[in-house]
Amino acid sequence: MPARPFLVYDARRMTDAALPRPSRFPGWVMPAGLAVLLLAMLLGIVLLAREAGKPDVPPAAGAFQQPPPLNYVAFDVQQAANGVLTLASGSDGATTTVTISPSDRVWLLRPATVAEVKPPMVVNVVAIPNEVRNYTIHMLAFAPVPAAVDFDGPFIPLADGFAGYETSRDAAERVVVSAVLETFDGRNGKTKTSTGDGTLYIDPGAPIRVIAKGVATDISPGDRVAFHRGADGQPDVSKGVLVLPAAK
Repeated sequence: MPARPFLVYDARRMTDAALPRPSRFPGWVMPAGLAVLLLAMLLGIVLLAREAGKPDVPPAAGAFQQPPPLNYVAFDVQQAANGVLTLASGSDGATTTVTISPSDRVWLLRPATVAEVKPPMVVNVVAIPNEVRNYTIHMLAFAPVPAAVDFDGPFIPLADGFAGYETSRDAAERVVVSAVLETFDGRNGKTKTSTGDGTLYIDPGAPIRVIAKGVATDISPGDRVAFHRGADGQPDVSKGVLVLPAAK
């Protein structure tokens, strides 16, 4: 039976590569790392238990803050005679009396048709905006273009600082688009706004109003009127009167 081969290691020919590498970390590093990890886990458990023990009650609401008053006031006209208006506001039945002199400026938002839209004109699109940037248009208010158009404000005034929505019964109504209508073919128009050029499309039967100069005797019971507030918070007739005539 042949002899089995066997290996003989020559200690003189062994190199460092054949030997196991010494550890680069001291022996205490591993136990210390485990201790830190255990401590972090225990701390997390304590924090979770503390949060779970808190009552599930929302924080107390802050003190109610009254919204700032509007810079205008609006009324229903109950009676009108020789510039003396009896006005009602809200549902409490309270009334107030305002006298409009022949020198006071009266602006009528009278109903109009597309045939009366003659560029160039200011157009304010009055609507109730919502959170999805969509809205239902309640009025297209037009006025002659002033000598100097200011695009820096929230809207281009129609007359005496009025935008057109002030006579509304819904305080949420606002101008969602304010522009100068430069061209109009009876249906489609080109506009200029604070952000650049735009377009305006008017459907048949759209709620068009064109502002016109009026007098105190043009105001009738059932109309809506709006005034700028004076320093005392009361209607300031000297700053102009905006009138929304009642539907006939």
